[in-house]
Amino acid sequence: MRLGVSINWRGATIESSRAIAQEADRLGFEYLWLTEAWGLEALSTAGYLLGLTSRIKVGVGVLNIFSRSAALIGMACATLDQIAPERFVLGLGSSARAVVENWHGVPFQRPTQRTKEFVEVVRRVAGGEQLNYSGEILKLSGFRLYTRPRLDQQEIYIGALGERNLELAGEISDGAIVTMYPLSRMSRALQILEQSDGKKKKTLFAYLPLKITRNPEEVTRARVEVARNIGFYIASMGKFYAANLSKLGFEENVKKIIAGHSRGGSKGASEAVDEELIGELSLIGSVEEIREKLMELPKGVVPVIAMDSPATSDISGLRLDALESLVRESK
Repeated sequence: MRLGVSINWRGATIESSRAIAQEADRLGFEYLWLTEAWGLEALSTAGYLLGLTSRIKVGVGVLNIFSRSAALIGMACATLDQIAPERFVLGLGSSARAVVENWHGVPFQRPTQRTKEFVEVVRRVAGGEQLNYSGEILKLSGFRLYTRPRLDQQEIYIGALGERNLELAGEISDGAIVTMYPLSRMSRALQILEQSDGKKKKTLFAYLPLKITRNPEEVTRARVEVARNIGFYIASMGKFYAANLSKLGFEENVKKIIAGHSRGGSKGASEAVDEELIGELSLIGSVEEIREKLMELPKGVVPVIAMDSPATSDISGLRLDALESLVRESK
């Protein structure tokens, strides 16, 4: 079993990101993933953290495919590989219409085709190829990278939720990144990924909020925090998380949360999150209880421990060191 850790974009600062990255590197985590929305800019943060760590792979997951050109992302891949050879990992995704249009100010058009073309162009740019590319969306010609390219192929993973996106990730990339995805459905997601390309094994990175608890009071507090996060994603982050969970067999759970939001806003949504969803979408308990849950995951799924982001370098409250035994056993 491989293990990763991710840094929540909400509230993240360079100080806390540096502290989490260095501790995860020391403990032996294989991956550190940086999420990007409207907080820290991911590529510059990745370069900074790659320069401060020695072994851990640093990924950005996911960069949206509308706010940067494919060529610029390919240049970033080559640059970051020079900073830390073979340690930068790229996650790409379409994000959502509200973020793309209202935050970045560009039209949200043809995300599936755009994703396909971005993956191809990014890899070719990062590898130093002469660019003569004529896609349905991207038209590039006459250029190539004028610095040392990546010698190995850039690892790329697609942010995915539904079956269509998982199939796409299996066809064009090394695997997928999922969040708010039920633990009991991970085998099915991995199967969809690998059926799409029978030539090579795929990796499924699964972001999972984790709360290490030592007594009943901490368990109660952790469930409240996780329920707040689940309620936010289902009721306030567009329709895709709610729709995917409904398709995966949790329609009644989702309906209760949306009804709770209609009656009482964010508080009503979080109060409507039940124990079943909390158990499916998070890891709460002692290290031993968390270990048991992780060991049930199929080979090919890499659990990514989703960490909160304090504003300062004091990360003692995250209890990362308590996971040292898990990391050691995963080797």
